[in-house]
Amino acid sequence: MIISEQKPWPEILQSLESEQRIFLVGCKGCAEACHTGGEAQVLEMKQKLEEANKTVVGYTVVDFLCDKALVKFRLKAHEEEIISADSLLVMTCGLGVQATAKVVDKVTHPACNTI
Repeated sequence: MIISEQKPWPEILQSLESEQRIFLVGCKGCAEACHTGGEAQVLEMKQKLEEANKTVVGYTVVDFLCDKALVKFRLKAHEEEIISADSLLVMTCGLGVQATAKVVDKVTHPACNTI
C-alpha cells in the first residue's frame, strides 16, 4: 500500500488559482484507505472548492488510479465533463496522478503528497 496525505488546503487552492472549472478524480485503492481520496474525501473537496467559488464540473472515483488502462476506461464515461474542465484535481498518490495525466489532455494537479 502507498501512503498519502492530503496537501494543505491553501496549497491546493493556490495550484488551482488560474482555473475555474475543475474535474475531481479519487481513488478507491490506497487513497481511500488513507482517507485522502475516497468518495467521502472527494465530496468534501467538491464542497470546499465550491465554497471557494470554483465550479466542479464532475467527479469520479476509480478503483485503482495507478492502473492506466482502468483510468482511461473509467474517465471515458466523463469525457464531456473533462473537456469542459480547465484542469483535473487528482486525489491519490503520485502514481495515480501520473497515470491520470497520461490519459487526459488537461492540466492535472495532485491533491495529495505520497509519504
